[in-house]
Amino acid sequence: MTITPTELQAVATLAARRAGDHVMANRHRRSDVNSILRTDVKHKLDVEAQETATAVILSAFPDHAILGEETSEQPLAESDYVWIVDPIDGTINFFHGLPWWCCSVAVRYKGQAVAGSVFIPEMLQMYEATSESPAYCNGEVIRVTTTDRLELSMLATGADKWDLGEHSFRFMRKISEMAQRPRILGAAAVDMCMVAAGKLDGYFESGIYVWDMAAASLIVERAGGTCEILKAYPKHRISFLATNGALHAACRAELLPMLQVNA
Repeated sequence: MTITPTELQAVATLAARRAGDHVMANRHRRSDVNSILRTDVKHKLDVEAQETATAVILSAFPDHAILGEETSEQPLAESDYVWIVDPIDGTINFFHGLPWWCCSVAVRYKGQAVAGSVFIPEMLQMYEATSESPAYCNGEVIRVTTTDRLELSMLATGADKWDLGEHSFRFMRKISEMAQRPRILGAAAVDMCMVAAGKLDGYFESGIYVWDMAAASLIVERAGGTCEILKAYPKHRISFLATNGALHAACRAELLPMLQVNA
Protein backbone atom coordinates (compact mmCIF):
# COMPACT_ATOMS: atom_id res chain seq x y z
CA MET A 1 0.00 0.00 0.00
CA THR A 2 1.32 3.41 -0.98
CA ILE A 3 1.90 5.86 1.85
CA THR A 4 0.98 9.41 0.89
CA PRO A 5 3.22 12.39 1.67
CA THR A 6 0.42 13.78 3.82
CA GLU A 7 0.36 10.64 5.96
CA LEU A 8 4.14 10.76 6.33
CA GLN A 9 3.97 14.44 7.19
CA ALA A 10 1.53 13.83 10.01
CA VAL A 11 3.94 11.38 11.63
CA ALA A 12 6.95 13.67 11.07
CA THR A 13 5.13 16.54 12.73
CA LEU A 14 4.01 14.41 15.67
CA ALA A 15 7.52 13.04 16.14
CA ALA A 16 9.11 16.50 16.06
CA ARG A 17 6.53 17.90 18.44
CA ARG A 18 6.81 15.03 20.91
CA ALA A 19 10.60 15.34 20.91
CA GLY A 20 10.38 19.09 21.45
CA ASP A 21 7.81 18.74 24.18
CA HIS A 22 10.05 16.26 25.99
CA VAL A 23 12.97 18.67 25.88
CA MET A 24 10.81 21.60 27.00
CA ALA A 25 9.46 19.59 29.92
CA ASN A 26 13.06 18.99 30.98
CA ARG A 27 14.52 22.45 30.53
CA HIS A 28 15.59 22.35 34.17
CA ARG A 29 18.11 19.72 33.02
CA ARG A 30 19.97 22.04 30.65
CA SER A 31 23.27 21.12 32.32
CA ASP A 32 22.58 17.36 32.28
CA VAL A 33 25.25 16.34 29.77
CA ASN A 34 27.25 13.24 28.97
CA SER A 35 30.26 15.34 27.98
CA ILE A 36 31.29 18.91 27.21
CA LEU A 37 33.83 19.34 24.42
CA ARG A 38 35.64 22.41 23.13
CA THR A 39 33.35 22.48 20.10
CA ASP A 40 30.24 20.56 21.17
CA VAL A 41 27.98 19.39 23.97
CA LYS A 42 26.79 15.79 24.17
CA HIS A 43 23.48 16.24 25.97
CA LYS A 44 21.43 13.52 27.61
CA LEU A 45 18.28 15.17 26.27
CA ASP A 46 19.58 14.72 22.70
CA VAL A 47 19.47 10.99 23.28
CA GLU A 48 16.09 11.08 24.99
CA ALA A 49 14.53 13.32 22.34
CA GLN A 50 15.72 11.01 19.58
CA GLU A 51 14.27 8.03 21.41
CA THR A 52 10.98 9.92 21.72
CA ALA A 53 10.85 10.75 18.01
CA THR A 54 11.91 7.24 17.04
CA ALA A 55 9.12 5.70 19.11
CA VAL A 56 6.54 7.81 17.28
CA ILE A 57 7.92 6.85 13.86
CA LEU A 58 8.23 3.13 14.56
CA SER A 59 4.78 2.94 16.11
CA ALA A 60 3.39 4.07 12.75
CA PHE A 61 5.93 2.46 10.42
CA PRO A 62 7.81 -0.34 12.20
CA ASP A 63 9.65 -1.48 9.06
CA HIS A 64 11.09 1.90 8.11
CA ALA A 65 14.75 2.85 8.54
CA ILE A 66 15.84 5.67 10.86
CA LEU A 67 19.03 7.71 10.57
CA GLY A 68 19.41 9.68 13.77
CA GLU A 69 22.20 11.98 14.87
CA GLU A 70 22.67 10.00 18.05
CA THR A 71 22.72 6.61 16.28
CA SER A 72 24.36 7.54 12.98
CA GLU A 73 27.06 4.86 13.30
CA GLN A 74 24.50 2.07 13.41
CA PRO A 75 23.53 0.23 10.19
CA LEU A 76 20.20 1.19 8.68
CA ALA A 77 17.33 -1.23 8.26
CA GLU A 78 16.59 -2.12 4.64
CA SER A 79 13.70 0.06 3.52
CA ASP A 80 12.74 2.45 0.72
CA TYR A 81 11.73 4.86 3.50
CA VAL A 82 14.47 6.47 5.57
CA TRP A 83 13.58 8.84 8.39
CA ILE A 84 16.22 11.40 9.38
CA VAL A 85 16.07 12.78 12.92
CA ASP A 86 17.97 15.62 14.54
CA PRO A 87 16.65 15.56 18.12
CA ILE A 88 18.11 18.94 19.12
CA ASP A 89 19.66 21.08 16.42
CA GLY A 90 21.42 23.88 18.28
CA THR A 91 22.37 21.87 21.36
CA ILE A 92 24.92 24.44 22.52
CA ASN A 93 22.27 27.18 22.25
CA PHE A 94 19.91 25.05 24.35
CA PHE A 95 22.66 24.31 26.87
CA HIS A 96 23.31 28.02 27.36
CA GLY A 97 19.63 28.97 27.49
CA LEU A 98 19.21 30.52 24.05
CA PRO A 99 15.85 29.70 22.41
CA TRP A 100 17.35 29.24 18.91
CA TRP A 101 17.13 25.43 18.71
CA CYS A 102 14.75 22.92 17.21
CA CYS A 103 13.73 19.32 16.67
CA SER A 104 13.86 18.16 13.06
CA VAL A 105 12.29 15.10 11.41
CA ALA A 106 12.31 14.25 7.70
CA VAL A 107 11.50 11.19 5.61
CA ARG A 108 12.95 10.23 2.25
CA TYR A 109 11.48 7.72 -0.16
CA LYS A 110 14.06 6.10 -2.43
CA GLY A 111 16.45 8.94 -1.66
CA GLN A 112 14.02 11.81 -2.28
CA ALA A 113 12.63 13.96 0.53
CA VAL A 114 8.86 13.63 0.72
CA ALA A 115 8.00 15.18 4.10
CA GLY A 116 9.67 17.20 6.80
CA SER A 117 8.93 19.05 10.01
CA VAL A 118 10.99 21.44 12.11
CA PHE A 119 9.61 22.33 15.53
CA ILE A 120 11.08 25.33 17.36
CA PRO A 121 9.60 24.84 20.83
CA GLU A 122 10.60 28.06 22.58
CA MET A 123 9.28 30.12 19.66
CA LEU A 124 6.12 28.01 19.38
CA GLN A 125 6.72 27.53 15.65
CA MET A 126 6.14 24.39 13.58
CA TYR A 127 7.49 24.43 10.03
CA GLU A 128 6.21 21.75 7.66
CA ALA A 129 6.26 20.73 4.01
CA THR A 130 5.71 17.75 1.75
CA SER A 131 6.93 17.16 -1.77
CA GLU A 132 3.40 17.96 -2.94
CA SER A 133 2.51 20.95 -0.73
CA PRO A 134 3.60 24.51 -0.04
CA ALA A 135 5.70 25.19 3.03
CA TYR A 136 3.89 26.21 6.20
CA CYS A 137 4.63 27.78 9.55
CA ASN A 138 1.88 27.11 12.07
CA GLY A 139 -0.49 26.37 9.22
CA GLU A 140 0.22 29.58 7.26
CA VAL A 141 1.89 29.41 3.85
CA ILE A 142 5.38 30.90 3.83
CA ARG A 143 7.57 32.18 0.97
CA VAL A 144 11.20 33.13 0.53
CA THR A 145 12.28 36.73 -0.06
CA THR A 146 12.63 38.33 -3.49
CA THR A 147 16.02 39.92 -2.72
CA ASP A 148 18.17 39.72 -5.85
CA ARG A 149 21.17 41.88 -4.91
CA LEU A 150 23.78 40.04 -2.90
CA GLU A 151 25.15 43.20 -1.32
CA LEU A 152 21.70 43.91 0.13
CA SER A 153 21.13 40.42 1.50
CA MET A 154 21.12 39.02 5.00
CA LEU A 155 22.92 35.68 5.07
CA ALA A 156 23.26 33.28 7.98
CA THR A 157 26.27 31.05 8.38
CA GLY A 158 27.96 28.96 11.03
CA ALA A 159 31.31 28.65 12.74
CA ASP A 160 32.56 25.31 11.46
CA LYS A 161 35.30 24.74 14.05
CA TRP A 162 36.61 21.35 13.03
CA ASP A 163 40.23 22.50 13.32
CA LEU A 164 39.82 25.63 15.49
CA GLY A 165 42.16 27.41 13.10
CA GLU A 166 42.08 29.57 10.00
CA HIS A 167 39.44 27.37 8.41
CA SER A 168 36.97 28.47 11.09
CA PHE A 169 37.03 32.05 9.87
CA ARG A 170 37.61 31.97 6.10
CA PHE A 171 33.98 31.41 5.30
CA MET A 172 32.70 33.85 7.91
CA ARG A 173 34.85 36.55 6.34
CA LYS A 174 33.58 35.67 2.86
CA ILE A 175 29.93 35.85 3.96
CA SER A 176 30.67 39.23 5.58
CA GLU A 177 32.09 40.47 2.29
CA MET A 178 29.15 39.16 0.28
CA ALA A 179 26.17 40.27 2.37
CA GLN A 180 24.76 43.47 3.75
CA ARG A 181 24.65 41.70 7.11
CA PRO A 182 25.98 38.26 8.13
CA ARG A 183 24.43 36.38 11.02
CA ILE A 184 25.76 33.44 13.06
CA LEU A 185 22.85 32.03 15.04
CA GLY A 186 23.88 28.49 15.87
CA ALA A 187 21.17 26.14 14.56
CA ALA A 188 21.24 25.20 10.88
CA ALA A 189 17.65 23.95 10.60
CA VAL A 190 16.27 27.06 12.32
CA ASP A 191 18.34 29.28 10.03
CA MET A 192 16.98 27.48 6.97
CA CYS A 193 13.42 27.82 8.20
CA MET A 194 14.01 31.56 8.46
CA VAL A 195 15.09 31.50 4.80
CA ALA A 196 11.86 29.68 3.95
CA ALA A 197 9.82 32.21 5.94
CA GLY A 198 11.41 35.21 4.22
CA LYS A 199 13.31 36.40 7.29
CA LEU A 200 16.77 35.59 5.89
CA ASP A 201 17.88 35.59 2.26
CA GLY A 202 20.23 32.63 2.51
CA TYR A 203 22.22 30.24 4.66
CA PHE A 204 25.60 28.59 4.13
CA GLU A 205 27.81 26.40 6.26
CA SER A 206 30.96 24.60 5.23
CA GLY A 207 30.44 21.69 7.61
CA ILE A 208 27.04 20.44 8.77
CA TYR A 209 25.42 17.02 8.69
CA VAL A 210 22.59 15.47 6.70
CA TRP A 211 20.28 15.48 9.71
CA ASP A 212 20.77 19.25 10.10
CA MET A 213 19.22 19.96 6.69
CA ALA A 214 17.03 16.98 5.76
CA ALA A 215 13.72 18.51 6.82
CA ALA A 216 14.57 22.21 6.51
CA SER A 217 15.88 21.91 2.96
CA LEU A 218 12.54 20.53 1.78
CA ILE A 219 10.77 23.38 3.59
CA VAL A 220 13.01 25.95 1.85
CA GLU A 221 12.42 24.39 -1.57
CA ARG A 222 8.65 24.22 -1.12
CA ALA A 223 8.74 27.89 -0.07
CA GLY A 224 10.30 28.75 -3.42
CA GLY A 225 13.98 28.62 -2.50
CA THR A 226 16.95 26.60 -3.72
CA CYS A 227 19.12 24.17 -1.75
CA GLU A 228 22.33 22.47 -2.77
CA ILE A 229 24.98 20.21 -1.29
CA LEU A 230 28.15 21.93 -2.48
CA LYS A 231 30.50 19.24 -1.22
CA ALA A 232 30.06 15.87 0.49
CA TYR A 233 32.40 14.35 3.08
CA PRO A 234 32.47 11.00 4.89
CA LYS A 235 30.12 10.17 7.74
CA HIS A 236 27.17 12.28 6.53
CA ARG A 237 29.05 15.60 6.69
CA ILE A 238 28.38 18.16 3.94
CA SER A 239 28.90 21.76 2.86
CA PHE A 240 25.47 23.21 2.22
CA LEU A 241 23.84 26.27 0.67
CA ALA A 242 20.19 27.33 0.94
CA THR A 243 18.96 30.56 -0.64
CA ASN A 244 15.87 32.36 -1.82
CA GLY A 245 16.72 31.18 -5.33
CA ALA A 246 17.35 34.61 -6.79
CA LEU A 247 20.71 34.79 -5.00
CA HIS A 248 21.73 31.18 -5.44
CA ALA A 249 23.99 31.47 -8.47
CA ALA A 250 25.82 34.47 -7.00
CA CYS A 251 26.32 32.77 -3.62
CA ARG A 252 27.45 29.56 -5.26
CA ALA A 253 29.96 31.38 -7.45
CA GLU A 254 31.54 33.02 -4.40
CA LEU A 255 31.63 29.97 -2.13
CA LEU A 256 32.24 26.93 -4.31
CA PRO A 257 35.83 27.87 -5.30
CA MET A 258 36.74 28.09 -1.62
CA LEU A 259 35.49 24.53 -1.05
CA GLN A 260 37.44 23.16 -3.99
CA VAL A 261 40.70 24.09 -2.29
CA ASN A 262 39.54 23.24 1.23
CA ALA A 263 39.69 19.84 2.88
